[in-house]
Amino acid sequence: MIARINRILKEMTKLSKKKIGHLEFVHAIHKLFADELDIRESIFILAIDNYFLKSSYSVKPEEYWHIRTNELQDKDRFSRLADIVLKEIDFNPDSDIRVEINNCNIIIGYIIVRNFGIKSDVAEILEEVKDFFFLICKSIYRQFQLNERVKELSCLHSISKIAENSDLSIPEFLTEIVNLLPPALQFPDQASARIVYNEQTFQTDQFEESEHSLKAAIVLDKIKTGFVEVSYPKDFNLSDSYLFLKEEEHLISIIAQELSITLEKKNAQKESKNLEKQLRHADRLATLGQLSAGIAHEINEPLAGILGLAQLMEKNESLDDQAISDLENIVSASLHAREVVKKLMLFARQMPSSQTNLDLNEAVNNAVFFLESRCRKNLVKITLDLKKGIPCIKADSSQIHQVLINLIVNALQAMPDGGIISIRTSFDAEFVFLECRDTGIGMSKNVLSQIFNPFFTTKKVNEGTGLGLSVVHGIIYSHGGEIKVTSKPGKGAKFLITFPQALKEGS
Repeated sequence: MIARINRILKEMTKLSKKKIGHLEFVHAIHKLFADELDIRESIFILAIDNYFLKSSYSVKPEEYWHIRTNELQDKDRFSRLADIVLKEIDFNPDSDIRVEINNCNIIIGYIIVRNFGIKSDVAEILEEVKDFFFLICKSIYRQFQLNERVKELSCLHSISKIAENSDLSIPEFLTEIVNLLPPALQFPDQASARIVYNEQTFQTDQFEESEHSLKAAIVLDKIKTGFVEVSYPKDFNLSDSYLFLKEEEHLISIIAQELSITLEKKNAQKESKNLEKQLRHADRLATLGQLSAGIAHEINEPLAGILGLAQLMEKNESLDDQAISDLENIVSASLHAREVVKKLMLFARQMPSSQTNLDLNEAVNNAVFFLESRCRKNLVKITLDLKKGIPCIKADSSQIHQVLINLIVNALQAMPDGGIISIRTSFDAEFVFLECRDTGIGMSKNVLSQIFNPFFTTKKVNEGTGLGLSVVHGIIYSHGGEIKVTSKPGKGAKFLITFPQALKEGS
């Protein structure tokens, strides 16, 4: 008997030195007992730290191994679960052997064997090896737990390092994070993960939705904006109670919280950069406004003299045709220069503004009247959808007229082969809206980002000043309004202008 005990202990020691998990170790011990003690069927019931394990093994008619795990929430739960298992297996004290494993006089496990050979010393041998078996099993389990904690901590550390990189965009950040999740789970080769944020999905290869999954919400400003999810394939054969460790559930929740914090920071950084950009733009406009005002005043007086003298000379009947033609060119160039100066002064807000209650529909009709014939000549159709009963806005009629003319002329120039300009007005409880849409050549993102910059133009030399939309922008914002532009190359452009309604008398 002693020789057999020594062989069993020696085999246990060999198994403990191999890099195997605690479940593999339990399975190997079942086989060892079957080989050494001629036991055809064995059952282990163990309390290992915070979980309950029931493992069954049968040799005949073919090898069969089944394992079940449950969480141990309190000390008494082991005895209750053990009683249930004993009833399930229909334990017979007359024909089956049950060996108790104790710790400080508390039962923490059972080894049950049945259908064994005629050797009468099975119980004695099991009594001698039970404690060693349990200690090794517990040691391997704790090593497994330690390895899992290392994986989880490594995952969190990597996430924190990536989060420190402020240069990463949100999609780049989430793409890197999602690939860190599967290696943190106990079965990384079978695991997959995905992160859904603001209706965008970032996932690992071969991700599939499955009932074997863990999920935690991403919450920004108390609003659920997405979730983190890890899963195993639908056909992954393992007991659900053991598929995800309790610590892994906690890990996914922590990751979701970390992502929420980091995404809030990234959104704040993005907003800060936008505000910075707007501030620089406003500062540039202010500087250019001061410069433009000075230039306009310096040019205006000599320009008026040139224009007046040229118009006076045109009345001289003794001039030949060439001189008259030259004077016409001088007058035309002077008028163009005067228009540029006028726009510069508007841009610099040097021209007086007289704001009254204005009917936007009437302003649209007036602007269209002036340009309708030019549009027909260029095979461009103007369609109007003007909301009846539209409230008035507080505005300078000449400046709003200039806004409309600029928008229509820009749309006209964007459709060299003809097209449609659609102008629409509408309103809600607070604002009045003006929409101008064309079917022209559209704009790229680069052009779109610069269209309100003074002197920026995509037109040929002598065809545009680059001040039209800058003036439009300045006029609208001086009226307390807002302008937004959407466009894509080949898809036309849409300008949406928002004006506050004029306050009614007595308000």
